Amino acid sequence: MIYDVIVVGGGASGMMAAITAKKQKKSVLLLERMDKLGKKILATGNGRCNLTNDCMEETSYRGNQPGFSEYVLKKFSQEELLSFFQSLGMLTTQINGYYYPASLQAFTVVETLIETMKHLKIEMEIGVEVSKIEHLVDFYEMKNKDGKTYKSRQVILSTGGKAQEKLGSNGSGYVLAKQLGHHMTDIYPGLVALESPDTYFKNLHGVRQVCNIKVFVNGKEEVSQRGEVQFTKYGISGIPVFQISRYAISALRKKKKVVIELNLMPDMLTLEETMEQMKKMCEYKTIEQFLNGCMNCKLSKCILQRCKIKPTVQVSSMSQSNWQSMLDMIKHFQVAVSNYKGFDMAQVTVGGVDTREVIQETLESKYHKGLFFTGELLDVDGTCGGYNLQWAFSSGYIAAMNLK
Repeated sequence: MIYDVIVVGGGASGMMAAITAKKQKKSVLLLERMDKLGKKILATGNGRCNLTNDCMEETSYRGNQPGFSEYVLKKFSQEELLSFFQSLGMLTTQINGYYYPASLQAFTVVETLIETMKHLKIEMEIGVEVSKIEHLVDFYEMKNKDGKTYKSRQVILSTGGKAQEKLGSNGSGYVLAKQLGHHMTDIYPGLVALESPDTYFKNLHGVRQVCNIKVFVNGKEEVSQRGEVQFTKYGISGIPVFQISRYAISALRKKKKVVIELNLMPDMLTLEETMEQMKKMCEYKTIEQFLNGCMNCKLSKCILQRCKIKPTVQVSSMSQSNWQSMLDMIKHFQVAVSNYKGFDMAQVTVGGVDTREVIQETLESKYHKGLFFTGELLDVDGTCGGYNLQWAFSSGYIAAMNLK
């Protein structure tokens, strides 16, 4: 049988594409290499599945071709996504601008999509990894690793990137895209923790601190964020670190020097003045006791060690230079960045199929009619907060709507 379309990949964008194509009266076959559909969806939003976000800004999406995602996201926006799920019988809820299934269970999203595909009688084959694809005169021919052949007039590649292979993304889509003459941009982990060679981190493990974060590349500020930073044995993690990791990693891959600067007390706009007042009231304390009243004790001990200040010195007898050195460390706590965690810990893949080779309005290949790319396979990645799932669903919908 030659299908109207074969969708390769059963994640968010693949299931959306299959459902949308079937609703367009196309004959559809979905192929998924894992033993279950939607495994990566189940892990999103700490198991609650953050679907989308109230704040859809251009800066929420990155790639080598800025603005590539805009058309797709306007054509199938946050409102359309929420309406789509409601039409399938799934309610959503909004928490501080973040949208989740009303059940607050990612399982609900996956089950809703799977039950819809079953209802539409979409053909599915699970545990099938496509290893070869060819564009012949009138159709595409695909083969799995066992040599079984599949044929279709059109193909939607929705295989994902390389982040978290255990959940389905192993980079196989890049191989298929290359077989059809497409090129990849630089591919590396995104939304991931950063590693530091600084030895003091072994004593900071477990500390969480709200900070302002700045990324300096070769001494120049690149980007900033604010949020709760998690200190680990190897460096820093947490959502604000994930948000800026793309810029740090990109610079590291170009052999540039990367330094993260943390303001450990960002809400203290008049730090010097406030601390001076507290100093007068707490002259009887040691400097370690004093700092423990301001922040996590592990962090205060680290600051004193880095400033080479004895923790037992009385506040009343501190030199002005030591006092100023301590305040500067609080405002400008520098972290040298030497490496980053791998794809197994990354939430998303940076890079992918070069979007210059893809039609922006349809996501169809410029090289092959009837070949479409969706989701994380493309060189489009979003920040934390439901942006990557919104892109996955939107791109799957748009690709399917432009099938012939």
